[in-house]
Amino acid sequence: MDINVSVRYRYGTYTARAGKQRASCTGGERQAVHNLSIKILGEHQRREISRLGNGSVGESEWKIRIDTSQTCKVCGCTWDNACDGGCHWVEPDLCSRCQTKEAA
Repeated sequence: MDINVSVRYRYGTYTARAGKQRASCTGGERQAVHNLSIKILGEHQRREISRLGNGSVGESEWKIRIDTSQTCKVCGCTWDNACDGGCHWVEPDLCSRCQTKEAA
């Protein structure tokens, strides 16, 4: 799954936007896209961020590609095959449903 992102630089701030989601920073385009990816996907979802090129004047186009092969070490769920009722990553290799299983 890919998320298309546009980044605009104005008044010393980079703003990354994907749909209605936004994230801003002063650290550069890549950092703004990274911040947006955390906002959308969470901290532990593996992702690849790549610059596609320039958009309209003052904008650049980026892509966030989700690593759908990321697998839970306990139950084996993935992005495409989540746990019943849904789950999310609490560690790079552990889903929220199995977090309590591992603690027990």
